[in-house]
Amino acid sequence: MYNLNYLKYTLLAAAIVMFLPLPVMQYVAEESYYALGSYEIFVDEHWWHQSVFGFAWPKTPLFNWLIIAVAQVISWQHLEIATRIVSVSATLGSATVVFFMTRRLFPEQMHAPWLGALIYLTMGEISFWYGWLGYADATFGFFIFAAISALWVAVEDESVKWVLISLLLISLAFLTKNISCYVMYISAGLILLWRYQRWHLLIKPLYIIPALASFTLPWIYQNLILDGGGNTSVAVGDALRNFLGYSLMSYVSHWLSYPLLFLGRAFPLTLLLIWFYLKEKQRYHIDRDAKTLIYILLLCLLPFWLSATGTARYLVPFYGLLALVLTGLTLQLNSKRTALIFKVMIFIIIIKIPFSFAALPYIKDWRPERDIRAVVEDIMQIADGKPIRTQNDVSTGLSIGCYINVRTPHDEYMRWYDSKERGVYIISEVEDPKLGELKKYWRLQGNHTYLYWQP
Repeated sequence: MYNLNYLKYTLLAAAIVMFLPLPVMQYVAEESYYALGSYEIFVDEHWWHQSVFGFAWPKTPLFNWLIIAVAQVISWQHLEIATRIVSVSATLGSATVVFFMTRRLFPEQMHAPWLGALIYLTMGEISFWYGWLGYADATFGFFIFAAISALWVAVEDESVKWVLISLLLISLAFLTKNISCYVMYISAGLILLWRYQRWHLLIKPLYIIPALASFTLPWIYQNLILDGGGNTSVAVGDALRNFLGYSLMSYVSHWLSYPLLFLGRAFPLTLLLIWFYLKEKQRYHIDRDAKTLIYILLLCLLPFWLSATGTARYLVPFYGLLALVLTGLTLQLNSKRTALIFKVMIFIIIIKIPFSFAALPYIKDWRPERDIRAVVEDIMQIADGKPIRTQNDVSTGLSIGCYINVRTPHDEYMRWYDSKERGVYIISEVEDPKLGELKKYWRLQGNHTYLYWQP
């Protein structure tokens, strides 16, 4: 079986390598959106909603607040690192919740909590991508997973204290991203009430009143804080786009591929356990808790699964629950298979080093026409201190804005060009002679970036 000290040291190594890509990579895709929104919240002090190049965007701000807190400590010059530190911290938080829940589900196995946390941190999706990437999804997923775990304890133990903790956590999930967290939370709650036959909790005021009060947060945010802004409508619109305008084949393809995507991106353990089952005739016992976890996973995944499309980002909140299932299955393996599992997890940790310092930068930064910082250096040199505006809101344009903003005074950050200002440089994603004299253009990550001078 597993040596407890080896598990602890390996878990520590898995946690450390989560930080490796943070200082190496330039902004990746939407990272710059979150970084830019955080910078503008801090500078303009509109603390309850994001803005991008000065345009208000009705998105909940907790993820941005966390980025601001870290940036204040490590300096705004390292804004991309600050964004990722928040994500890695949330990932380590999710691993801690796995530890807590595994200790509860397998109280007689001292090594189980350490194994569960290690399984989570060595999942492919978590270790190599969304666990460290500066998107809101890791933080969103942490709060959802923690809320569902707290709700599990609350229902099983009939504890008001844990109900309040779970409601606080799901409220923080909403403030991190959007209202979809409540769908997952309510789905998990229904499964737990059914599995533990605790339906009588639905008529107890100490449970119902706090829950109803918590569920009013989206309404309060939209109608009182944003004064009728569109946070909920944006979230609903985003959800509907995954259902509308697709062919039957798109639906069928998604229905078949999405479970495989979920399990495949949780490699290597999912693939090994499937291999043991199919090729080595390993049989697993699915106990009551494992069945409960599987039911929660299926019901929470259902809205995403039934759609015609959906990115892997939507799956991030569910990997903590999956880690609990995988831990239970792994504990049933013999010593030979257990040793193989442990070796493969160590291998995942080791290959994260060249992945972070060589493979990932080559794919994203070092390939020709991918160096955003080099373009920023050119722009800053050409502008020579004169104001810079933008009409480029693709990911490269947002990234350029982030790098320029942290190198200029706070009150002179880059704003959208309103076609009225004169004596400014303008960054555009399309060629547009109306913007003035073309000074230079670059091909950057598959797009063109143009710099104009408007005298």
